[in-house]
Parts: sequence; C-alpha cells; structure tokens
Amino acid sequence: MNLFYGPVLSRRFGYSLGIDLIPFKVCVYDCIYCQLGRTTNRTAERKRYIDIDFDEFRSMLVKKINECQYLNYITFSGSGEPTLNSDISKLIGIIKKVTDIPVVVLTSGGTLGCDGIIEDIIKADIIKVSLDAPDDKILKKINRPCRGIDFDKNISGLKKLLSSFSGNVWLETMIMKGINDSPDSVCKLKEVIESLGEGIEKIHINTAVRPSGGEYIRLPVRQRLQEIKDALGKKAEIIGKVDTKKYSRNLLMIEDEVVGLLRRRPATIKDIASALGINLNEAIKIIDKLFSEEIIESKARQNTKYYYMAKE
Repeated sequence: MNLFYGPVLSRRFGYSLGIDLIPFKVCVYDCIYCQLGRTTNRTAERKRYIDIDFDEFRSMLVKKINECQYLNYITFSGSGEPTLNSDISKLIGIIKKVTDIPVVVLTSGGTLGCDGIIEDIIKADIIKVSLDAPDDKILKKINRPCRGIDFDKNISGLKKLLSSFSGNVWLETMIMKGINDSPDSVCKLKEVIESLGEGIEKIHINTAVRPSGGEYIRLPVRQRLQEIKDALGKKAEIIGKVDTKKYSRNLLMIEDEVVGLLRRRPATIKDIASALGINLNEAIKIIDKLFSEEIIESKARQNTKYYYMAKE
C-alpha cells in the first residue's frame, strides 16, 4: 500500500506531503461533518493496521521529497485517526533522520487520553487537535465517539500533551450553526481553552466547506464566525480559502481530470479518488476548490454526497 499522497495545498499548512496510516474510516469518532462519510470501524484499538516496510518507507520518503518543488510540511492524516497506528512513532523517527521539514500530526483528539499515544507522537513539530465541543453532550452530538472515549478523558489527555510536548499545539474547532455556535457554547469553549493554560499556539476556526452526510448541518454566516473569533481571543483565526494562485501544475492537471469526470456523470469523493488513482485527501482538496468557486454542486442521496457540474 502506498502511504504517501500529495503534496496537497491546504488552508492551514500550505503544500503538505501526506502520510495515510489507516484503512478507510477507521476512527475513534464518527463526526457528523466528516467529508469522507460515516465511520465504518469506530474503535480506539491501536495496532499495526498496515504492514509497513520501514526501509521502503524511507526510500519512498526521500524520493517524494526530491520530487516536490514546494513542500512546507509532512503531515500524518488521511482516511482515519492516524494515532491508532502503533507504528507512528517509528515513522516520525525515520522522517526526522531524513529531513528538517516539520512533521505535523492531525488528530481528532479522541485518542490523547489513551495509553501510549502522547509518547508516540512527542517528536512531531506540530500537533493539531480537533476540539469541536465544550462538553460531553455536544461531543456525542458532533463527534459521536466510540465506547470508552468521553470529553473529560480527552481534555485530560490534551493537558498531558501540553505539559510534555515541546512543539506547537494548534486547536481546530469546526463551527456548525445551531449546534455549537450559540453564545453559551462559545463561552463554555472559551473556558475550556483557558483551562488548558498558555500552551496553545493557535486556534483555528473552521467550517464544513462541503457539509456531508446529514442535511441538517448548516453553516454559520461570516459575521458569526468573526464574533466567535473575537470571543476566543488573539490566538484565534478563521481559516480562509486556499490561495489557488499557488497551485502546482500537477494539481491543476488533476483538477481538469476531476472536471472531465464530473461532466460525464455525478460521483462521490471515493469514486473520484478511485477513478483518478489519487488519495481521498487529494480528491477532497480539489473538490474544495471547485465547490468554493461554484464550478460544481452537490446533492445527498441516501446519506451519500454526490458531486456534479453546476449549470452554466
């Protein structure tokens, strides 16, 4: 299995070489906004989900770095929760021996209270933690964690991370209208973040650009996002659109192929990734751009999101 994808251009990390350690939708959460759809294996079990040849990993990493004209970060992300793979510590160590490019771990935060997780990701440069809910009730509504994961355990793990990690910790909160954008929810979230101390470097306020799954997910207006940013303080920032002027020729070619496919028939993100032989996260970034530019539209059928060309 090819663990590498990209580089992809993201709103948070510029050009990032992705590493996908988890089979499709193995996660501790089943988030209502997840672009990949429903979680098929909701679990907190840690194991070697993929058989990795470490020498081959190193060789492919060197090859990818040499091929990339732009590369800001190397990011553990992908099709599920990357920290569930018990090999992540070994892989971070290999990267650190090969390059000075910063290593990022994107985690839902639902595993931070589990044994061994923090120790295994401690050598990363940045750990981005999702924090969508200010309490257990909203956590269960938005993130729908597996058994054994709850809000207090997550916060306890996050505090442990902050006390032992020498790199940068970023928070990301996904705001949804009518679910976690009320003044009361934002006030509680602010109190939770303040209880974490000064170790948080950034707070990213985000929205589901392509709400997937349930039709009940609504996006807050820009003014409300600005009010939430002001409430959360100087470390908070609203994540904007990707600067598409920085798109590489390779990404533009993939975009043309996606457009060509959707001109022929509607397709899901999985359909697009499979048809073009690209990683799901690469497909998501292209869909993000096309959707924001109103080149394509979407429609849900039986809880599955299909994309098609907008009417000209």
